[in-house]
Amino acid sequence: MRVCRDIEVLPALPESFAYVADFSNSAEWDPGVVQGEKLTAGPVREGSEFEIVALFRGKRHRFHYIVTAFEPDRRVVLSGDGDKAASVDEITFEPSGAGTRIVYMADIRLKGIARAAEPLLARMMNRMADDALAGLKSVLDRAR
Repeated sequence: MRVCRDIEVLPALPESFAYVADFSNSAEWDPGVVQGEKLTAGPVREGSEFEIVALFRGKRHRFHYIVTAFEPDRRVVLSGDGDKAASVDEITFEPSGAGTRIVYMADIRLKGIARAAEPLLARMMNRMADDALAGLKSVLDRAR
């Protein structure tokens, strides 16, 4: 299932990109993420790895993410894999006045028997995406 949202935030593009591209920060803005950790040293770049612990229906699920594309101040793509699901998250950035427009697209694929439930979970996933992007906007705008 594919989820796509866009927001406009107050911080300028370089600040917004740096914060969002470091996926360990997702625990600060996504209410569905309880822990985020950067596993590789140095600045975020193609090949950087993260471990994310998500809370879904009361259970913790670990995901290992790898940055598969990195275009500074423009685009980051992360590929995530967990026991029950896999995700490819593409996040693009463009200037918008003094701030930044962020477009977040996630392609989520459930694994195993859970895959049959994808159509039933679409509404829940859309609500989670709304909450996550509202959280991102709140955190970035507050930092401004």
